Amino acid sequence: MSIHQTGLTGEAQAEAHLRTLGYVTVTRRYRGEDGEIDLIMRDGDCLVFVEVKYRPRGRMGDGLMAVTPQKRRRMTHAAIAFLTEREQWGAVVRFDVVEITGDGLRHVRDAFPAAGAY
Repeated sequence: MSIHQTGLTGEAQAEAHLRTLGYVTVTRRYRGEDGEIDLIMRDGDCLVFVEVKYRPRGRMGDGLMAVTPQKRRRMTHAAIAFLTEREQWGAVVRFDVVEITGDGLRHVRDAFPAAGAY
């Protein structure tokens, strides 16, 4: 399985998990000028930008450590591009991380603040 296929597998698992929690998919694999977002979903009135880290041979925490300050900045820039394109500047937003490892799936709600990612 290629790295790209592995990533898609993780994103599908994360999306399925979030849907069981009532999240609604807005878009997958959004690419902004300076970054990308794996999943954009709605959780009630909140627009959630989701980073998925799929490490099937890893241990819990390995994926979360990969969400570096630089990755957070790129995600924030992509989120701003998404909101601007859709004229949703006043939307309530949140950044979540879903980590899938050999130890299982962990969903971290509000994993980091957008303001801290600039």
